[in-house]
Amino acid sequence: MLPLAAALAFVTAWVLLILEVDPVPTWFFVFAWYPLLIVANSYTGRHGNRGPVFDSIPRIVSLLGWSAIIWLVFEALNFRLRNWYYVFLPEYSVERWAGILLSFGTVIPAILLAERLLESAGVARGARTAPIKSTPLQLRLAQLLGVGTAVLALAFPRTFFPLVWGAALLIADPIVLRRRPELSLFGDLATGSWGRILRLMLGGLFIGLVWELLNFWARGKWIYTVPWLEQTKLFEMPPLGFLGFPFFALEAWAMYHVLGGGRGGRGGRGGRRAGRQSGRAADGRWRRVTAALAAAGFAVLVLLGMERWTISSVTPRLVDMPGVSSATVNALEAAGLSSAFVLARSDFDSVARMGALPDKTAWQAVETARLITLRGIGVPHATRLAALDVMTVCQLARQHPGTLWRMYHEAPRTRGARLPGRARPTPAEVRVWIGAARRACTERFLVPAQH
Repeated sequence: MLPLAAALAFVTAWVLLILEVDPVPTWFFVFAWYPLLIVANSYTGRHGNRGPVFDSIPRIVSLLGWSAIIWLVFEALNFRLRNWYYVFLPEYSVERWAGILLSFGTVIPAILLAERLLESAGVARGARTAPIKSTPLQLRLAQLLGVGTAVLALAFPRTFFPLVWGAALLIADPIVLRRRPELSLFGDLATGSWGRILRLMLGGLFIGLVWELLNFWARGKWIYTVPWLEQTKLFEMPPLGFLGFPFFALEAWAMYHVLGGGRGGRGGRGGRRAGRQSGRAADGRWRRVTAALAAAGFAVLVLLGMERWTISSVTPRLVDMPGVSSATVNALEAAGLSSAFVLARSDFDSVARMGALPDKTAWQAVETARLITLRGIGVPHATRLAALDVMTVCQLARQHPGTLWRMYHEAPRTRGARLPGRARPTPAEVRVWIGAARRACTERFLVPAQH
């Protein structure tokens, strides 16, 4: 019954997205992804050899919590890398943070479930080679290499940013090997078994495709600004970027089994040793509480950092649109045009007729809505652009990205104005705006594309 209800919830999420019933468009990723996880978990429970991933409440809490923490590590790295940013998230921080954590909580469950689904289908079950064993010295060198590649990526992000997707594997998996060799990917290589590694990589690629598909259709989403790869995209991801998902799946596996799923002894001796250590249960609980508090503190710090460096815009409201009077907003809302997204898709004549507005007023309201809803620009950025005499999409299309970025950040700021922080927009974000504006104006035959 639960899988059927989850499948129905997935279909309902798509319907509500199309109908633009809030809050589904903003949190479509959450509304669509959790039902898929429930269906996949049910299937592995019936057909897999290892049972479901979600097999108890403590396990679910551990998976979701550590999954959020693991992805927040990459969010922290992105403060330096600047490979993606978020747009059109909720206005209120409590809802925004809750939705972010729920979204990030899907990462590890998705990777684990994908691997189990592939195993239940017999994928790579017999993939074996000669054993590739690592000495203690080689494992230490692997960890040093992981640290070195991470430092290199952070020191020179424009050139070496891809090295982030793999560095954590080199750092974390030797720790897993010492604690729980049966869960270590280096341990798999030591026995010549490639099945789990191949399933994780294939599952990571598939999960990445699903992630990007759901994100593409959502209103609240992430947008990539990967160096050299800004122009061509599949969904929101540059095609070459999908090559990172298989390696991310490997390092996510290792990180989870260090943080949340790798505690215990070595191999089969863990259970016997745990029995002899029953008198230390209180110490174990204290360590878990300490770890949970440290994780919570880390999460708060990264979320605060995201507010400054990664979240670019919130869901726009008509009442906040620059240059649109409260009387016009009231007329639009009375006509049923209460969303900036609906207004942006409307034509001037119908808005003037429905709202009983002068043609110029209707034109200004529609053009402002189109600018605000273009590629996550949002109200604060649109307000700033209006101060630079960029008040329509086609005026934006005529700008030079570098010049506009400098003007945006160098122009004086009005005291008390509700404007974005100086961390945004980045030069890459301005290029995203102008590229989208040029495409939109070309499609509407208003101005030719300019390069």
